[in-house]
Amino acid sequence: MATASKSAFDVNIQRARYFLQIHEDAQQGAGAPLRRHRELPRAAIVFAVGALDAYLSELSAEVLVSQLGRATPKNVARQNARDVLLRVQKEVPTLAVEVALVGKQTERLGYIQRAVADYFHNTVSNHGSTAVSATLLRIGGNPSDLWSALTEAGGPDPRLQLDTWTEKRHQIVHQGQKPTVHRPQAQSFIDFAVSLVRRLDEIADPLK
Repeated sequence: MATASKSAFDVNIQRARYFLQIHEDAQQGAGAPLRRHRELPRAAIVFAVGALDAYLSELSAEVLVSQLGRATPKNVARQNARDVLLRVQKEVPTLAVEVALVGKQTERLGYIQRAVADYFHNTVSNHGSTAVSATLLRIGGNPSDLWSALTEAGGPDPRLQLDTWTEKRHQIVHQGQKPTVHRPQAQSFIDFAVSLVRRLDEIADPLK
C-alpha cells in the first residue's frame, strides 16, 4: 500500500516525463530543435528533483503525524514526531489554538499534518542523498536499507547519481547555467527517481 505522499509524487513525475515527450515531438524532421525546445530536458530535471523534494516533505509530515497519533508506547520515531512538532510550534505559535478550534479529531490531525508539511517545505532542505537519509532517520527507518536495495538493483551509485543531478538542478535554477542534459539522460534520472521513491515508500508505509 502506497502513502498519500507517493500518489502526489506519481502525478508530478509524470509531468516531468511530459517535458521529454514534447522535446521528442519537437525533434521530428530535419534540423536542430529550436532553442526553447532545447531547454526541455533541463526543465524535466528541475521538475523531477522538485517532485522528490516535495515528496520527502510530505512523507515526513504524513508518517510523523500518524506515529504521533498511534496509541503505542513511546519509541524513537514518536519522539522525533514530538521534536518536529515543537519546532513547528516555534514557527507557528498560534498552532495549538488553531487546532483546538477545529471540530473533529480527524480534521485536527489533517490540520497538524499540513502545518508540519509546510514547515518542511519552507524550512528544511530536502535536496540530495543526505536529505533522503535524514527523512528515513526522522521517521524511524534505516537509510542503509534503501541505498543497499538500490545498489543491488544495478546501475550507478544511487547516492552519487542523485547528488549529481541535484547539483545540475542547482546550476540551472540558482545560477542560470545551461549544463548539458540530453533527453536519454533526463529519462534515466526520472526512472531512477521513480525507483528510489518506490523503495523508500515500501520502507516508510509500515512505519506509519
